[in-house]
Amino acid sequence: MTTIYLIRHAEAEGNVFRRLQGHYNAMITPNGRKQIAALQRRFEDVPIDAVYASDLSRTCCTAGAIHIPKNLPLNKDRRFRELYCGCWENLPFGWLDRSDPERNRAFTRRPRDWHVEGSERFADYTGRFLEAMGEAARRHDGQTVAIFSHGMVMRGVLQTLFFPDKDNLGHSENTAVTKLIYENGKYTLEYLNDDSHIPHEISTLGRQEWWRGGDHRDFNMWYRDPAPEDTDLLRELNVKGQIVRISMIIDRPTGAVALELLPGERALLQGLAILPAYRDRELSEQLLGEAVSLARAAGKRLLTVERLPDDPAVRRLLADYGISVRGMPLVPAADLIEYDRRTE
Repeated sequence: MTTIYLIRHAEAEGNVFRRLQGHYNAMITPNGRKQIAALQRRFEDVPIDAVYASDLSRTCCTAGAIHIPKNLPLNKDRRFRELYCGCWENLPFGWLDRSDPERNRAFTRRPRDWHVEGSERFADYTGRFLEAMGEAARRHDGQTVAIFSHGMVMRGVLQTLFFPDKDNLGHSENTAVTKLIYENGKYTLEYLNDDSHIPHEISTLGRQEWWRGGDHRDFNMWYRDPAPEDTDLLRELNVKGQIVRISMIIDRPTGAVALELLPGERALLQGLAILPAYRDRELSEQLLGEAVSLARAAGKRLLTVERLPDDPAVRRLLADYGISVRGMPLVPAADLIEYDRRTE
């Protein structure tokens, strides 16, 4: 008999930047680090014999909540990765809401039916995960294993094992824990997606509406290049730069972000602003996500500013993400992939 804890990664960039992560190597957010600390406290007195994770930085970092304090090696296996989203990788949810709403609904509500160009199908990504989990369960017979993975792939696996007639199993909180027992080739479900260790103030789903179903929706943005008619908008926002993107909700402009690609490894965040009517809706993080995505796509490793902006809300956002004159790392380094003990 093998005891298995399936654990979703902590809050990562895509969860708050509102972008589809898939195999895109997003990093843990500042709030996600608080979730990791809460997860570590939950497992302090729980015996664990082995720790596995997908090879993406958001799971490896989260796995540090267990493998580092318990002095265990981290076994990385790409078969525990999230489903590969093909041509949808790293696209903003606002773009999917606008351009492909039917398949976007299927992605969250009918995953067995969802497919886009280049993506994995349900049977493929659940099959690779089940293969890897079965190997780990047999390898650690009589022991307890923690497996760190991703929301959609684990949801598909749990549907396959325990809820074959259910289209929508629902969504789990970041760092939610599911407990399984493996014996004689069969799995038993002890409990599902328990997030009792996460207080409301650091909950990801607690700040979002999309997962509630029905008419509940979040303000998901998409981005476009400026047009001649945007001159007054950009003047009002006081945003200009080498690369400028206008943020949109459906067909309404909401703000803008500007970026300059500097020689070497740095990108400069030149401007980030939201129109007054759209403030206090946590949209600035989505704008920052567009800047991060553009800088990474250009091969930059640091996102910097020349000086801190006057807007207190933007100053707090940049401080949360460590963006300063020195720069926010855009490529996970070894010391960022592992759990940061400073969150304790």
